[in-house]
Amino acid sequence: MTNDQLRAFTAVVEQGSFRAAALHIHKTQPSVSAAVASLEQQFEFRLFNRDSYRPTLTTEGKAFYPQAKQLLGQVGELEALGHRLAQGEVPSLSISLSAMCALPPGLERVQRFCDRHPQLQLNISTQHLSGVLEQLHLEKADLAIGPHTGLDDRYEFIDLSQITMITVATPDFIGLSGAESVPQALLRGHPHILLSDTGSVNPFDHINVVPGGQRWYVGDYLVKKTMLLAGMGWARIPKHMIEDELDNGQLIPLKVENFNYRSQVPIYLIRLRDIPQSEMAKGLWQEMQHKEA
Repeated sequence: MTNDQLRAFTAVVEQGSFRAAALHIHKTQPSVSAAVASLEQQFEFRLFNRDSYRPTLTTEGKAFYPQAKQLLGQVGELEALGHRLAQGEVPSLSISLSAMCALPPGLERVQRFCDRHPQLQLNISTQHLSGVLEQLHLEKADLAIGPHTGLDDRYEFIDLSQITMITVATPDFIGLSGAESVPQALLRGHPHILLSDTGSVNPFDHINVVPGGQRWYVGDYLVKKTMLLAGMGWARIPKHMIEDELDNGQLIPLKVENFNYRSQVPIYLIRLRDIPQSEMAKGLWQEMQHKEA
């Protein structure tokens, strides 16, 4: 079984006749007929019924076609990769990842995609607030993974998952059990630990803050968590990052009056609309569109 035989067979299926298939793949009609006949001889069954004016697939042909089509697609991808490698070009994919995602949502699908492209160079940069989308505009990232913040009609996005954000502090931070409601006035004089916006062009304002309150800024969630555990302040933080600390009582939830102290934040795969995408970016986009059953 050869590539030319499969190309001839699929061309007949898709073009509807041996003559049209020959024109489509720039072969003579006898060579197309011979290629299909050799496949039938190899497997000892007919791929087409030839009793009518136009060839129609047999039961075996119908089962054979989708696998042949898939194999030809893989061969095409391999040939394209070979040409890129011959030119010294290694396929790469860059993702701008929101810092609130300790691991990218859909990581198993990302891993499967990478497994199918062993030469792929994957680059993931961790960003916050405007920095997540800024990487797309600066052409430093092909795709972004993050919340809805800043999205408008310039972007396309796929819903991936949700992250629970929760407001916490140590039990002795303000002497409360966590069960009672905390007035904003009580927190205003204590440091609210926030992540700095990593964007440099049009930084976003922090929205979940106490007006007039004291603010301390850090560069990542690990430092934020460390400062929380040291009793140096209070903060909203992704719940999945502090599960153990909540379970053992090192940190407790705070119910702050008139404040978004707990929320579900949707996480999206994001790309710029109407901007040409690399083959790797298009491939991962298609992978993430198909959610697990």
